[in-house]
Amino acid sequence: MRCSLDTGFGLSPAWKRLLLTGTLLASCTCSASLELPSSVSPDFLTEGAVALLPVPSNTEGVLATSWFRGHEARPETMIFSPEGLPGPGHTGRETLGNQGNLVIRNVTAQDSGNYTVVLETRRGRRSETEQIRIKDSRNQPFLLTFPNNIRGVIQSELNYSVVMQCLTAIRKPMIYWTFNGKPCEIGEYLIIRKLSSKDLGTYACVVKNNQTQHSSESVTLSQSQIKVDPTEAVPVEPDPILRVSGGGAFALIVAGNIGQRIRTRR
Repeated sequence: MRCSLDTGFGLSPAWKRLLLTGTLLASCTCSASLELPSSVSPDFLTEGAVALLPVPSNTEGVLATSWFRGHEARPETMIFSPEGLPGPGHTGRETLGNQGNLVIRNVTAQDSGNYTVVLETRRGRRSETEQIRIKDSRNQPFLLTFPNNIRGVIQSELNYSVVMQCLTAIRKPMIYWTFNGKPCEIGEYLIIRKLSSKDLGTYACVVKNNQTQHSSESVTLSQSQIKVDPTEAVPVEPDPILRVSGGGAFALIVAGNIGQRIRTRR
């Protein structure tokens, strides 16, 4: 994308030079923020994965490339020089791929952020800014569910109970749940007393405190295609849907005693 500025007529040479300088700066800003390659994914990478930051495909006649951490090309943040030599920002996990692409192996949460590539072309120098985002898996919440979560799917018959517990190592967290991407309940446990068709969808828990926020892997709650033997899972008495509690009774339910407790109450 190119930015243009009409300098007009009747301006002094000094004003024209000032406007020309502003035009060039605006042009650099636009190319860095808007001309992102389509191959850059907005999704989060997981720690330990390989990140690929490609050189923009719409650039011809590239003579040399250099890479920097951050949204500016500063010597102290250089990863690779135009000659392909490691710079101060090199950690030992970065390599140059085909056509000057930047490859970062075994990424960590600290690798999240902006990366700037400076391109030396036959038409001059230009820069592009790209971004990668990485999950900090050490603090990612874990879901314990009944029925069991198999490859991100919980299957249950209608009118049966579904229990989810959000486990986290974060200290003093505030925990809330999302249903199809929208917040629905607060608390460590999410209890669906009597499953109905309107409860089917995608769930995740989010934990946060005053320093950080993390989301669990999502699970999809769907209706079982195989009829369940009622001796193994008995419908509970009608109750408000999605009632949440952190009491000890629900902890016992998640621990695997839900069937026995329901039969005892009945």
